[in-house]
Amino acid sequence: MPKSLILAFEIGYKAIPGAMALPINSWAEFLQVLNQLKSEKKKEETAKAKGETYELPYDTIIIDIVDIAWSLCEKYILAQQGVEKVADIPYGAGYTLVSNEFDTKMRSIIQMGYGVVFISHEQALASEDDKDVKYATCTLPKRPKNLITRMVDVYGYATVDQSADGLVHTLHMRQTPEWEAGARFKYVPESVPLDYKAVTIAIDNAIDMDNKEHGGTLA
Repeated sequence: MPKSLILAFEIGYKAIPGAMALPINSWAEFLQVLNQLKSEKKKEETAKAKGETYELPYDTIIIDIVDIAWSLCEKYILAQQGVEKVADIPYGAGYTLVSNEFDTKMRSIIQMGYGVVFISHEQALASEDDKDVKYATCTLPKRPKNLITRMVDVYGYATVDQSADGLVHTLHMRQTPEWEAGARFKYVPESVPLDYKAVTIAIDNAIDMDNKEHGGTLA
């Protein structure tokens, strides 16, 4: 993705040529980055008010991986409350505190106007209908998973397959019995190449088709 910044909650970006990444080792460090992103947006707004142009250094923020971000958020709340476990906070309030902190801060990046990509790993779970059938889902615990999936426009599942021409990377955007996926857009294809341009074209086309059907102005 052009002009993207990886907030690296785990170190996996070194294998990506040209990746701009910032290691994040604590929730407090993440909060500092949020303040920096807000400062950049403020510079842009100030320049616009003066009729000037200020180019943001980043358009897209990538959270890699969001599982660790959730864990660090939880540790941050535990330290604030002076307890060792979320359940130690009376009346079940700990779960709400962690969820609210995580939700508010992650959503703030979107509200600032940045594009956001959340990355998680894969796990295979048994189907509720047939325990012998496995389907792929993300490794996020239920609480953060519910928060993230309601934020995003596309919940994609990436696969890598071998072909005669080499490895084929695919992003699946429709749910199947084999994996979880989904999108807000009615007309996105079931899958596209795992490529920035291919994904954006697919979403733009889906928006155009929806606008033609309903006479709206989705953007």
